[in-house]
Amino acid sequence: MRNVWIALVVILSIVAGALLGNMGPKIDERAVKSAQMAQFKDLSGSWRRLSDWDGSYRIVNFWATWCPPCLEEIPLFIALHQEFIDINMTFIGIAVDDAERVRDFVETNRVNYPVLVGSGDALRISEAFGNHRSGLPFTVFLSPDGTLIDTHSGVVPASKIREFAAKIR
Repeated sequence: MRNVWIALVVILSIVAGALLGNMGPKIDERAVKSAQMAQFKDLSGSWRRLSDWDGSYRIVNFWATWCPPCLEEIPLFIALHQEFIDINMTFIGIAVDDAERVRDFVETNRVNYPVLVGSGDALRISEAFGNHRSGLPFTVFLSPDGTLIDTHSGVVPASKIREFAAKIR
């Protein structure tokens, strides 16, 4: 009888955990659209918005030069940006960092996709996309009309980006 109770408690715990895990904060679609209007400077000093790339699928990566997991995934983004250059998909980096450090990093590592520079504002914008812990790296997948398709906290596996690209082709 004791084993039955233990099994029941374990099953109820798993079910409760699954239900509570799916009850996280909901994404506010208006906040997502508004976040795409936020302005950040690019490396030439011009103001840009994520909405400047409306019409293409976007993989937006919030990162920093001082973040080891961020630096781990950037070579993947460089390679995949080149691999998928022929489809309607753009990688965009938003650095939560100092512009000079970002510029040096981008030049040294030959980053081949647009990079914008933000500070605390960039983290606030990432929160609108669902980064409720303000962690880095944080990646957002957007449709051509700016609809939030998916997000990923931490280093993005290449397989996730390849699956995203396969749906576009």
